[in-house]
Amino acid sequence: MWEMMLREFGRHKLRTALTALGVMIGIFLVTSVSSISEGVTYYVNDQIAITSGLVTVMEADIPGRRTMESEIDEKYIEELEGLGGVSELAPLLFVTIDGKAVTGTDPGRENVLRGVNIEISDGRDNDDGAYELVLGSAYAENNDYGIGDKMELKNAELEVVGVLEESGDMDIDNGIHTSLTTLQEITDMEETLTLIMVKPMTPEDADDIEQTINDEFDDLQAATDRSIMNSVAEMTSQLNMMTFALGSIAALISGVVIMNVMIISVRERRREIGTMKAIGATNRRVLLAVILESVTISVAGAVVGVMLSFGGAAAVNSLLPEPIAIITPRLVVQGILFAVFIGAVSGFLPARQAAKLNPIEAIRYE
Repeated sequence: MWEMMLREFGRHKLRTALTALGVMIGIFLVTSVSSISEGVTYYVNDQIAITSGLVTVMEADIPGRRTMESEIDEKYIEELEGLGGVSELAPLLFVTIDGKAVTGTDPGRENVLRGVNIEISDGRDNDDGAYELVLGSAYAENNDYGIGDKMELKNAELEVVGVLEESGDMDIDNGIHTSLTTLQEITDMEETLTLIMVKPMTPEDADDIEQTINDEFDDLQAATDRSIMNSVAEMTSQLNMMTFALGSIAALISGVVIMNVMIISVRERRREIGTMKAIGATNRRVLLAVILESVTISVAGAVVGVMLSFGGAAAVNSLLPEPIAIITPRLVVQGILFAVFIGAVSGFLPARQAAKLNPIEAIRYE
Protein backbone atom coordinates (compact mmCIF):
# COMPACT_ATOMS: atom_id res chain seq x y z
CA MET A 1 0.00 0.00 0.00
CA TRP A 2 2.70 2.50 1.04
CA GLU A 3 5.01 1.45 -1.77
CA MET A 4 2.28 2.02 -4.37
CA MET A 5 1.48 5.44 -2.91
CA LEU A 6 5.11 6.59 -2.79
CA ARG A 7 5.68 5.33 -6.31
CA GLU A 8 2.71 7.35 -7.53
CA PHE A 9 3.97 10.48 -5.80
CA GLY A 10 7.38 9.97 -7.41
CA ARG A 11 5.87 9.61 -10.88
CA HIS A 12 3.86 12.82 -10.60
CA LYS A 13 5.85 15.12 -8.33
CA LEU A 14 4.54 18.37 -9.83
CA ARG A 15 0.90 17.25 -9.79
CA THR A 16 1.22 16.10 -6.18
CA ALA A 17 2.88 19.36 -5.15
CA LEU A 18 0.23 21.52 -6.84
CA THR A 19 -2.55 19.50 -5.23
CA ALA A 20 -0.98 19.92 -1.79
CA LEU A 21 -0.53 23.63 -2.53
CA GLY A 22 -4.29 24.17 -2.59
CA VAL A 23 -4.66 22.63 0.86
CA MET A 24 -1.64 24.57 2.11
CA ILE A 25 -3.13 27.94 1.10
CA GLY A 26 -6.49 27.09 2.69
CA ILE A 27 -5.00 25.94 6.00
CA PHE A 28 -2.63 28.92 6.06
CA LEU A 29 -5.50 31.40 5.66
CA VAL A 30 -7.79 29.70 8.17
CA THR A 31 -5.09 29.26 10.82
CA SER A 32 -3.72 32.80 10.40
CA VAL A 33 -7.18 34.37 10.79
CA SER A 34 -8.03 32.07 13.71
CA SER A 35 -4.84 33.17 15.46
CA ILE A 36 -6.41 36.59 16.08
CA SER A 37 -9.47 35.11 17.79
CA GLU A 38 -7.24 32.69 19.69
CA GLY A 39 -4.97 35.51 20.84
CA VAL A 40 -7.85 37.66 22.06
CA THR A 41 -9.35 34.76 24.01
CA TYR A 42 -5.96 33.81 25.49
CA TYR A 43 -5.23 37.40 26.53
CA VAL A 44 -8.61 37.90 28.19
CA ASN A 45 -8.53 34.56 30.00
CA ASP A 46 -5.03 35.37 31.21
CA GLN A 47 -6.18 38.72 32.61
CA ILE A 48 -9.37 37.33 34.12
CA ALA A 49 -7.30 34.73 35.98
CA ILE A 50 -5.91 37.71 37.91
CA THR A 51 -9.01 39.90 38.13
CA SER A 52 -11.60 37.15 38.64
CA GLY A 53 -14.41 38.40 40.84
CA LEU A 54 -13.19 42.02 40.69
CA VAL A 55 -14.63 45.09 38.98
CA THR A 56 -12.12 46.86 36.72
CA VAL A 57 -12.52 50.65 36.62
CA MET A 58 -10.77 52.72 33.95
CA GLU A 59 -11.09 55.90 31.93
CA ALA A 60 -14.29 56.12 29.90
CA ASP A 61 -14.18 55.27 26.19
CA ILE A 62 -10.87 53.39 26.41
CA PRO A 63 -11.05 50.06 24.50
CA GLY A 64 -10.15 46.96 26.48
CA ARG A 65 -6.97 46.26 24.50
CA ARG A 66 -5.71 49.81 25.25
CA THR A 67 -6.17 49.60 29.00
CA MET A 68 -2.67 50.92 29.69
CA GLU A 69 -3.61 54.25 28.04
CA SER A 70 -6.26 54.86 30.69
CA GLU A 71 -5.70 57.87 32.97
CA ILE A 72 -8.05 58.56 35.88
CA ASP A 73 -7.86 61.00 38.76
CA GLU A 74 -6.92 59.73 42.21
CA LYS A 75 -9.90 61.61 43.65
CA TYR A 76 -12.20 58.78 42.59
CA ILE A 77 -10.71 56.40 45.17
CA GLU A 78 -12.66 57.95 48.04
CA GLU A 79 -15.88 58.12 46.02
CA LEU A 80 -15.65 54.47 44.96
CA GLU A 81 -14.88 53.32 48.50
CA GLY A 82 -18.20 54.83 49.56
CA LEU A 83 -20.27 52.76 47.12
CA GLY A 84 -22.49 50.03 48.52
CA GLY A 85 -21.11 46.50 48.25
CA VAL A 86 -17.44 47.56 47.99
CA SER A 87 -15.12 45.54 50.21
CA GLU A 88 -11.79 47.09 49.24
CA LEU A 89 -10.03 48.46 46.20
CA ALA A 90 -6.55 48.73 44.76
CA PRO A 91 -5.47 51.82 42.80
CA LEU A 92 -2.95 50.94 40.10
CA LEU A 93 -0.54 52.80 37.86
CA PHE A 94 1.03 51.02 34.89
CA VAL A 95 4.00 52.70 33.22
CA THR A 96 6.50 51.51 30.62
CA ILE A 97 9.98 52.86 31.34
CA ASP A 98 12.76 52.07 28.86
CA GLY A 99 10.82 49.03 27.70
CA LYS A 100 10.21 47.80 31.27
CA ALA A 101 6.61 47.33 32.46
CA VAL A 102 6.38 48.83 35.96
CA THR A 103 3.32 48.53 38.22
CA GLY A 104 2.64 50.79 41.18
CA THR A 105 0.09 50.00 43.88
CA ASP A 106 -0.42 50.65 47.57
CA PRO A 107 1.52 48.23 49.80
CA GLY A 108 -0.91 45.93 51.56
CA ARG A 109 -3.28 45.81 48.59
CA GLU A 110 -1.09 43.69 46.30
CA ASN A 111 -3.29 40.62 46.57
CA VAL A 112 -6.25 42.55 45.15
CA LEU A 113 -4.11 43.17 42.08
CA ARG A 114 -2.52 39.75 41.90
CA GLY A 115 -5.89 38.07 42.25
CA VAL A 116 -4.38 35.07 43.98
CA ASN A 117 -2.12 34.82 46.98
CA ILE A 118 1.23 35.14 45.25
CA GLU A 119 3.73 35.35 48.07
CA ILE A 120 7.20 36.83 48.27
CA SER A 121 9.64 33.98 47.73
CA ASP A 122 12.72 36.00 48.67
CA GLY A 123 13.04 39.22 50.66
CA ARG A 124 10.02 41.38 51.54
CA ASP A 125 7.38 43.68 50.10
CA ASN A 126 8.28 47.28 49.31
CA ASP A 127 7.38 50.05 51.75
CA ASP A 128 5.05 52.90 50.86
CA GLY A 129 6.94 55.81 49.31
CA ALA A 130 10.30 54.03 49.51
CA TYR A 131 12.47 53.72 46.43
CA GLU A 132 12.15 49.95 46.47
CA LEU A 133 11.14 47.25 44.00
CA VAL A 134 9.64 43.77 44.06
CA LEU A 135 10.40 41.77 40.92
CA GLY A 136 8.55 38.95 39.22
CA SER A 137 10.35 35.62 39.40
CA ALA A 138 11.07 35.43 35.66
CA TYR A 139 12.29 39.01 35.42
CA ALA A 140 14.66 38.58 38.37
CA GLU A 141 16.04 35.31 36.99
CA ASN A 142 16.39 36.44 33.37
CA ASN A 143 18.09 39.72 34.31
CA ASP A 144 20.16 38.32 37.20
CA TYR A 145 18.69 40.56 39.90
CA GLY A 146 18.87 39.66 43.55
CA ILE A 147 17.98 41.24 46.89
CA GLY A 148 19.94 44.46 47.42
CA ASP A 149 20.64 45.09 43.72
CA LYS A 150 19.89 48.52 42.28
CA MET A 151 17.83 49.42 39.21
CA GLU A 152 17.60 52.82 37.57
CA LEU A 153 14.16 54.03 36.47
CA LYS A 154 13.64 57.56 35.16
CA ASN A 155 16.99 58.69 36.63
CA ALA A 156 15.94 57.36 40.04
CA GLU A 157 17.79 54.50 41.71
CA LEU A 158 15.54 51.86 43.31
CA GLU A 159 16.61 48.89 45.43
CA VAL A 160 15.33 45.36 44.87
CA VAL A 161 13.89 44.22 48.21
CA GLY A 162 11.80 41.22 47.14
CA VAL A 163 11.17 38.58 44.49
CA LEU A 164 7.71 37.06 43.95
CA GLU A 165 7.15 33.35 43.77
CA GLU A 166 6.39 31.97 40.31
CA SER A 167 2.74 32.53 39.44
CA GLY A 168 2.49 31.12 35.93
CA ASP A 169 1.13 34.48 34.73
CA MET A 170 3.52 36.07 32.23
CA ASP A 171 2.65 39.67 33.17
CA ILE A 172 3.28 39.10 36.87
CA ASP A 173 6.34 36.89 36.48
CA ASN A 174 7.97 39.40 34.12
CA GLY A 175 6.79 42.45 36.03
CA ILE A 176 8.41 45.13 38.17
CA HIS A 177 6.39 46.27 41.18
CA THR A 178 6.82 49.32 43.41
CA SER A 179 4.61 51.51 45.59
CA LEU A 180 2.05 53.75 43.91
CA THR A 181 3.44 56.98 45.40
CA THR A 182 7.00 56.08 44.34
CA LEU A 183 5.99 55.41 40.74
CA GLN A 184 3.87 58.57 40.61
CA GLU A 185 6.79 60.60 41.91
CA ILE A 186 9.52 59.34 39.59
CA THR A 187 7.24 59.63 36.51
CA ASP A 188 5.75 63.03 37.45
CA MET A 189 2.25 61.50 37.40
CA GLU A 190 1.06 62.61 40.84
CA GLU A 191 -2.63 61.90 41.50
CA THR A 192 -2.88 59.86 38.29
CA LEU A 193 -3.98 56.23 38.09
CA THR A 194 -4.39 53.73 35.27
CA LEU A 195 -6.99 51.46 36.88
CA ILE A 196 -8.84 50.95 40.11
CA MET A 197 -9.60 47.33 40.94
CA VAL A 198 -12.71 47.05 43.13
CA LYS A 199 -13.29 43.97 45.25
CA PRO A 200 -17.00 43.44 46.01
CA MET A 201 -18.21 42.10 49.36
CA THR A 202 -19.97 39.24 47.57
CA PRO A 203 -19.87 38.02 43.95
CA GLU A 204 -23.47 39.19 43.57
CA ASP A 205 -22.42 42.79 44.37
CA ALA A 206 -20.08 42.96 41.36
CA ASP A 207 -22.85 43.55 38.80
CA ASP A 208 -24.47 46.26 40.96
CA ILE A 209 -21.13 48.06 41.42
CA GLU A 210 -20.46 47.90 37.68
CA GLN A 211 -23.90 49.33 36.88
CA THR A 212 -23.60 52.11 39.47
CA ILE A 213 -20.19 53.27 38.24
CA ASN A 214 -21.27 53.26 34.58
CA ASP A 215 -24.45 55.21 35.42
CA GLU A 216 -23.06 57.78 37.89
CA PHE A 217 -19.49 58.52 36.74
CA ASP A 218 -19.16 60.16 33.32
CA ASP A 219 -15.35 59.92 33.28
CA LEU A 220 -15.18 56.25 34.26
CA GLN A 221 -16.21 52.91 32.87
CA ALA A 222 -16.44 49.65 34.82
CA ALA A 223 -16.51 46.02 33.80
CA THR A 224 -16.75 42.69 35.58
CA ASP A 225 -14.97 39.63 34.27
CA ARG A 226 -18.34 38.34 33.04
CA SER A 227 -19.14 41.46 31.00
CA ILE A 228 -15.61 41.43 29.58
CA MET A 229 -16.04 37.83 28.48
CA ASN A 230 -19.40 38.66 26.89
CA SER A 231 -17.82 41.49 24.89
CA VAL A 232 -14.96 39.25 23.81
CA ALA A 233 -17.35 36.45 22.83
CA GLU A 234 -19.29 38.89 20.64
CA MET A 235 -16.11 40.07 18.92
CA THR A 236 -14.61 36.61 18.45
CA SER A 237 -17.90 35.25 17.11
CA GLN A 238 -17.56 37.63 14.14
CA LEU A 239 -14.00 36.47 13.58
CA ASN A 240 -15.13 32.86 13.86
CA MET A 241 -17.82 33.44 11.23
CA MET A 242 -15.19 34.83 8.87
CA THR A 243 -12.93 31.88 9.66
CA PHE A 244 -15.80 29.46 8.99
CA ALA A 245 -16.45 31.13 5.62
CA LEU A 246 -12.76 30.92 4.70
CA GLY A 247 -12.62 27.32 5.88
CA SER A 248 -15.68 26.37 3.84
CA ILE A 249 -14.27 27.94 0.68
CA ALA A 250 -10.87 26.35 1.30
CA ALA A 251 -12.45 22.94 1.90
CA LEU A 252 -14.58 23.17 -1.25
CA ILE A 253 -11.74 24.25 -3.52
CA SER A 254 -9.18 21.86 -2.04
CA GLY A 255 -11.67 19.01 -2.02
CA VAL A 256 -12.57 19.45 -5.69
CA VAL A 257 -8.89 19.63 -6.68
CA ILE A 258 -7.96 16.53 -4.69
CA MET A 259 -10.96 14.59 -5.96
CA ASN A 260 -10.18 15.48 -9.56
CA VAL A 261 -6.53 14.48 -9.18
CA MET A 262 -7.41 11.20 -7.49
CA ILE A 263 -9.98 10.31 -10.18
CA ILE A 264 -7.31 10.87 -12.83
CA SER A 265 -4.81 8.89 -10.77
CA VAL A 266 -7.21 5.94 -10.44
CA ARG A 267 -7.88 5.90 -14.19
CA GLU A 268 -4.15 5.97 -14.94
CA ARG A 269 -3.55 3.03 -12.60
CA ARG A 270 -6.44 0.79 -13.56
CA ARG A 271 -4.13 -2.03 -14.66
CA GLU A 272 -2.09 -1.71 -11.45
CA ILE A 273 -5.22 -1.77 -9.31
CA GLY A 274 -6.64 -4.69 -11.35
CA THR A 275 -3.41 -6.64 -10.78
CA MET A 276 -3.63 -5.95 -7.02
CA LYS A 277 -7.18 -7.28 -6.92
CA ALA A 278 -6.29 -10.28 -9.10
CA ILE A 279 -3.60 -11.40 -6.65
CA GLY A 280 -5.87 -11.10 -3.64
CA ALA A 281 -6.31 -7.44 -2.63
CA THR A 282 -9.79 -6.92 -1.21
CA ASN A 283 -12.11 -4.05 -2.11
CA ARG A 284 -11.58 -2.66 1.39
CA ARG A 285 -7.81 -2.67 0.96
CA VAL A 286 -8.02 -0.83 -2.37
CA LEU A 287 -10.49 1.66 -0.87
CA LEU A 288 -8.19 2.39 2.07
CA ALA A 289 -5.12 2.68 -0.19
CA VAL A 290 -6.67 5.41 -2.35
CA ILE A 291 -8.14 7.29 0.64
CA LEU A 292 -4.76 7.11 2.41
CA GLU A 293 -3.09 8.61 -0.65
CA SER A 294 -5.61 11.44 -0.72
CA VAL A 295 -5.24 12.10 3.03
CA THR A 296 -1.44 12.07 2.78
CA ILE A 297 -1.44 14.74 0.08
CA SER A 298 -3.87 16.84 2.10
CA VAL A 299 -1.95 16.51 5.39
CA ALA A 300 1.37 17.31 3.67
CA GLY A 301 -0.14 20.56 2.43
CA ALA A 302 -1.62 21.27 5.86
CA VAL A 303 1.71 20.80 7.65
CA VAL A 304 3.37 23.36 5.39
CA GLY A 305 0.35 25.66 5.75
CA VAL A 306 0.49 25.51 9.55
CA MET A 307 4.23 26.23 9.51
CA LEU A 308 3.66 29.25 7.28
CA SER A 309 0.83 30.45 9.51
CA PHE A 310 3.38 31.30 12.22
CA GLY A 311 4.73 33.86 9.77
CA GLY A 312 1.17 34.89 8.95
CA ALA A 313 0.44 35.55 12.63
CA ALA A 314 3.64 37.59 12.90
CA ALA A 315 2.58 39.62 9.85
CA VAL A 316 -0.85 40.25 11.41
CA ASN A 317 0.81 41.38 14.65
CA SER A 318 2.99 43.83 12.74
CA LEU A 319 -0.17 45.54 11.45
CA LEU A 320 -1.81 45.82 14.89
CA PRO A 321 -1.05 48.37 17.64
CA GLU A 322 -0.24 45.47 19.98
CA PRO A 323 0.73 41.89 19.10
CA ILE A 324 -2.23 39.63 19.74
CA ALA A 325 -2.32 36.86 17.12
CA ILE A 326 -0.91 33.56 18.42
CA ILE A 327 -0.71 30.05 17.00
CA THR A 328 -1.70 27.66 19.76
CA PRO A 329 -1.35 23.87 19.79
CA ARG A 330 -5.15 23.70 19.44
CA LEU A 331 -4.98 25.58 16.13
CA VAL A 332 -2.22 23.28 14.88
CA VAL A 333 -4.23 20.17 15.73
CA GLN A 334 -7.39 21.66 14.20
CA GLY A 335 -5.52 22.46 10.97
CA ILE A 336 -4.20 18.90 10.65
CA LEU A 337 -7.59 17.32 11.47
CA PHE A 338 -9.27 19.65 8.97
CA ALA A 339 -6.84 18.42 6.31
CA VAL A 340 -7.51 14.79 7.23
CA PHE A 341 -11.24 15.44 6.82
CA ILE A 342 -10.76 17.14 3.43
CA GLY A 343 -8.52 14.33 2.20
CA ALA A 344 -10.81 11.54 3.39
CA VAL A 345 -13.98 13.06 1.96
CA SER A 346 -12.33 14.03 -1.34
CA GLY A 347 -10.72 10.65 -1.77
CA PHE A 348 -13.79 8.56 -1.02
CA LEU A 349 -15.45 8.74 -4.46
CA PRO A 350 -12.26 7.90 -6.43
CA ALA A 351 -11.49 5.17 -3.88
CA ARG A 352 -14.96 3.70 -4.32
CA GLN A 353 -14.49 3.67 -8.09
CA ALA A 354 -11.15 1.90 -7.67
CA ALA A 355 -12.63 -0.68 -5.30
CA LYS A 356 -15.42 -1.51 -7.79
CA LEU A 357 -13.06 -2.15 -10.69
CA ASN A 358 -13.41 -5.57 -12.29
CA PRO A 359 -9.86 -7.02 -12.12
CA ILE A 360 -10.15 -8.76 -15.55
CA GLU A 361 -11.35 -5.63 -17.32
CA ALA A 362 -8.82 -3.49 -15.46
CA ILE A 363 -5.88 -5.66 -16.47
CA ARG A 364 -6.97 -5.43 -20.13
CA TYR A 365 -7.16 -1.63 -19.87
CA GLU A 366 -4.72 0.15 -22.20
